[in-house]
Amino acid sequence: MQLRSLNEIFENRLIRIPDYQRGYAWRKQQLKDFWEDLTLLEADRVHYTGVITLEAVDRKTWSKWEDDEWLIDDLDYKPYFVVDGQQRLTTAIILIQAIIETVPDGKSIANQFVSDLKAKFVQRKPTDGIRESYIFGYEKDNPSDEFLRTKIFGLQSHTNQLQETLYTRNLFNAKKFFKEKLVELSFEEITVLYKKLTQKLRFNLYEIDDEIDVFVTFETMNNRGKSLTNLELLKNRLIYLSTLYRDNQGRSKLRKNINDAWKTIYEYLGKNPEKPLPDDEFLKNHWIMYFKYSRDKGDDYKKFLLDEKFNARCITHPKNAQDTLKIEEIQDYVASLQQSVMNWFYLHNPYFPVANNLSDDEQLWLDRLGRLGFNAFRPLILAAYNTNTPATKIAELLKVAERFAFTLFSLSQRRANTGDSAIYGLARELLTGRNTIDATINSIEGLITRFFDPHNYFTYIEDKYKFRDGFYSWKGIRYFLYEYEHYLKEKGKNPTTKLMWNEFTESLEGYVTLEHIYPQKDTDPYWVSKFGHLDEQQRKWLTHSLGNLLPLSRSKNSSLQNDSFDLKKNNDDGIGYYNGSVSENEVNTKQDWTPKEIKERGLTLLKFMEERWEIALGDQDFKEKLLHVDSIPFPVVMAEKEVTA
Repeated sequence: MQLRSLNEIFENRLIRIPDYQRGYAWRKQQLKDFWEDLTLLEADRVHYTGVITLEAVDRKTWSKWEDDEWLIDDLDYKPYFVVDGQQRLTTAIILIQAIIETVPDGKSIANQFVSDLKAKFVQRKPTDGIRESYIFGYEKDNPSDEFLRTKIFGLQSHTNQLQETLYTRNLFNAKKFFKEKLVELSFEEITVLYKKLTQKLRFNLYEIDDEIDVFVTFETMNNRGKSLTNLELLKNRLIYLSTLYRDNQGRSKLRKNINDAWKTIYEYLGKNPEKPLPDDEFLKNHWIMYFKYSRDKGDDYKKFLLDEKFNARCITHPKNAQDTLKIEEIQDYVASLQQSVMNWFYLHNPYFPVANNLSDDEQLWLDRLGRLGFNAFRPLILAAYNTNTPATKIAELLKVAERFAFTLFSLSQRRANTGDSAIYGLARELLTGRNTIDATINSIEGLITRFFDPHNYFTYIEDKYKFRDGFYSWKGIRYFLYEYEHYLKEKGKNPTTKLMWNEFTESLEGYVTLEHIYPQKDTDPYWVSKFGHLDEQQRKWLTHSLGNLLPLSRSKNSSLQNDSFDLKKNNDDGIGYYNGSVSENEVNTKQDWTPKEIKERGLTLLKFMEERWEIALGDQDFKEKLLHVDSIPFPVVMAEKEVTA
């Protein structure tokens, strides 16, 4: 190994990040560490920054680089792939580009013109003025390559095929980070920083040249900075395995298919910048659907994929003939991943506008499951989409999955893994055609019948009253009331949506989204007149009873919670139930709010629960005990005596 500076590393070298490498993964913490290492470094000292491992690119490969061939042939540049250290190299180049953009017109930095810096680290052009050679970049079929050239280097696009991914977003954020830091420095300080960056950061430079050793080195190397995800390791492993099919003409095609699949995977995992999807979560759920499910904990799927299934010995030294890993198996698996990631994205983003072919019912039920929690159903739903199940049947599957999740976990309080093994098994059976969608739905209905128990819900609420705040402490309360709001909206054919899920579930200091109509602090004369005849325990029961809880369409100041019922309906300052959610409007029609209204509304909500989720809770006595209104004394209304002639 040789200790080299960036100036030396980029001396007559073309450096490319190869297809088996992940994209740029550094986030703010790694950038801060890099910046601090550089800024705290004394100008007369050097700083060891890590290993840079390069692989010489063979002529067969670089001869296809039409824009770069002249540099190699005419100027004796040597082309290399980065095996290790690409995160540090990319970071350094982004910082150099940010520095270039801060140099005022007509000025030089470290006795070099901007054109000299660009020619050394960014881009060179031959005398024909047509071709453009980039000194550092990605292989051209990588989405990060176009982004690096246009959004980081600020150069013109010739393809207009800009594609944003999780990795391109990291590139953008890195440049933004450095630009913000450089603004705080004087030009003289920036000059010192540039010298330290290009001269004083030192790397162990190591070169390898055997194709197979490259992949083994990459996979086993102790990468500093941000660890490789299992998805990134898998890509490298599959490309490595493709090199072992030396007598198979399809190995080049397989390698291309792997690269295309991973481009699609990273595109869709990062398609919604507000909610990027974790790599490993996708990989694990696909594994459950495609291969098998085990009760082992942790990274059992990683062990299966990398240690058992996609292992070199399964090609070179299988235990027996039937264990041989065929090239077609890898191709089928890669194709399934590529298909699945698109369905996976819309499963988590049902209302995302781009290329969305979901029906209204699919969107509605996927959104509900997203709010409630998918539990074990994601592999099964993925299998339904991968088998081109009709939209109407997928909607039925989603509906029964939501019913399973709510009745078993929100109501019956079953253990979180109840039914997991059975549901995971259904995913594989549906994917392979061993089960139909109708039989699958019937199986889930059977699980609901087996595990639903309203007495568990009763015991759970009873404990909430003993130790906390009754229904107000029920984890499912917001989901339930949000669904009741949707029911009232549909029933009244009201096109306006005033209750938004993200607002309903967020927590803001001093504001409320879930209201106690009859307040916990009941000192107002109105409340004393309606509830003063009850003892403290009875008032607490009613305060936290289901019928007394109301979702608010927007966060409202907590000071309003203790007002009288009339002021809650309309405080004459534009705030009140009268102009709120449909649920608020419904309560606003009441003349008074007494124990009677709490009981009646509670029973109405339980009736809705039974009809909405197709369950039977129990008789009237059971429901009144569940609501904790069974021992509340209600005024007896005397019937008028019959008047006789």
